[in-house]
Amino acid sequence: MTETVTVGATATQIHQNPFFVLGASTRDDRRKILELADQRSLEIDDDACQKARSQLTSPRQRLTAEIAWLPGISPRKAADLLSTLERAPLSLRRASGLPTLANLNLAVAAFASAGEVIDPADIADFIIEISNLVERLDPADVARDINEDRAVSGFAEVRALDQVEAELAERKRHVRNCIRDALDRMPADKLVTAMTIAVETATSAGQAHAPELIDDLVDSYEVETKGFLDKEADNIARLVDAALNAAHSGESAILPLIDKIEIVARNWDMAAQPIQLSAKARGLDHEPSRSVAFKIRSLAIELFNEHDLLEQSERLTKLLLDLFSEIPDVHDRVQEDNHALSEISQRREESAAIDPVRELCREISRVIERQPARADQEASRLLKDGAVLLNGAPIQRTSPTYQDARDLMAATVMQCAVAYGNATSKWKTCLTLLQQARQLASDEELTQRIQKNLEIVKSNDERLGDLEPINSAPSLSTINGIGFKLYGSTDARHDGSYMATYYFVFLFLPIFPISRYRVTSDGTRYQFLGKGPLRDFDKWHIGISLCLIALLIFNMN
Repeated sequence: MTETVTVGATATQIHQNPFFVLGASTRDDRRKILELADQRSLEIDDDACQKARSQLTSPRQRLTAEIAWLPGISPRKAADLLSTLERAPLSLRRASGLPTLANLNLAVAAFASAGEVIDPADIADFIIEISNLVERLDPADVARDINEDRAVSGFAEVRALDQVEAELAERKRHVRNCIRDALDRMPADKLVTAMTIAVETATSAGQAHAPELIDDLVDSYEVETKGFLDKEADNIARLVDAALNAAHSGESAILPLIDKIEIVARNWDMAAQPIQLSAKARGLDHEPSRSVAFKIRSLAIELFNEHDLLEQSERLTKLLLDLFSEIPDVHDRVQEDNHALSEISQRREESAAIDPVRELCREISRVIERQPARADQEASRLLKDGAVLLNGAPIQRTSPTYQDARDLMAATVMQCAVAYGNATSKWKTCLTLLQQARQLASDEELTQRIQKNLEIVKSNDERLGDLEPINSAPSLSTINGIGFKLYGSTDARHDGSYMATYYFVFLFLPIFPISRYRVTSDGTRYQFLGKGPLRDFDKWHIGISLCLIALLIFNMN
């Protein structure tokens, strides 16, 4: 008996079964079978009728026919199911309430009878249903159904379960061949789609073991697609090598090659997807896919590391995640690559977003280098305008780049404070600026530098207050009692310094107070620390001296 079944043909194995040829049921006795053979010989080929009769009356050959038929189903029910098979085979795809073997045989016949009207999703559905039925086959249940029918028909009971098991193994082989032959007759795109849907559904996207029949079909599919996959793997390898050679010429040179790599890789994955899913479900890697994936990954890594082509490296990495997620080793490593590249890309985008802040800091640095006395105003401008620019940048406040910008502002404010202090000795203003800089800073080294400057400025403020810096000590010489001298000692501090008034003297008498200085003295010489403003007392002194001089001149006239 021929077992090859063609999708779309009427002559499925059920139609070739001796029971169907003679119009017999599993409950007909030997006499009935002989009568049916004689009757059918008038309608069809006599040799076919005699062969069918011999098969149904021979105990061993009868078991083969029963296994391929509808054991456990009443004659009337079997006739109704066969009629449905002729009229609407797709409706038998999920027939219920039937013995497993009978259900399987009907599903296989329906699959073969439906032909080209089945789309890939329906084919996948059929394959899954048939695979599940094969998994549920129980030799003991099959033997029970056959023996119940034989008890009615008068044929000897099947006692050796191993005979049933052997026939079921042959039946499974037929089912597998039937599905494989049907798939082989499909257009390549529909075949791949049907296999992918079937394997993805049966394995829960590679998370669960598939029925044995699915694994067998995938193994056959892998053998049949090997030539195509080998060819595409060679194409990918050549394209990757060409891209590596062209990378030094820049992005425009490699773009066409990466476009081609993506096309070929997607073709590869479309064909390899069922194999990858099946391998994952079995705890294996599809080594050819793994090799292709790492070849492309090596290109992505070199494009970034050696040529700084971040965008194209990201593109290839995302392609790998899209195509090879079923391969754990590949997925894990590429996921790490993608995370690292995403962080780099984000930092670069954020870095560009704070360019206005960076430019403002550079501008202020240039201004205070030329005009250090304006540094306090520039620092205030930076704190105000920089905050507006930074808060308007499209970055999160938790981003490291956001804090980098604050550190840059803090460093520039510190620079302003130092420049202003050195130019004016207005240490209280410097203190305020440095405290604001410290609030902005998060970098440990920068914070330490700000803190060190704060300590210096605090010391200067305690020692000098708002004294003006001096480039050289004033003259303290006199000629015949006329010249300049220091008088007084006020506002003494713990460092031994004090404020003294610098006078123009006449006959060693202090006539005009010119300015005040903070000084230290060892009794013989002075060290000038800075220049301070005149007191109100000194201003009155000047006024009185001027009045006396005017009065003297008036009396002389």
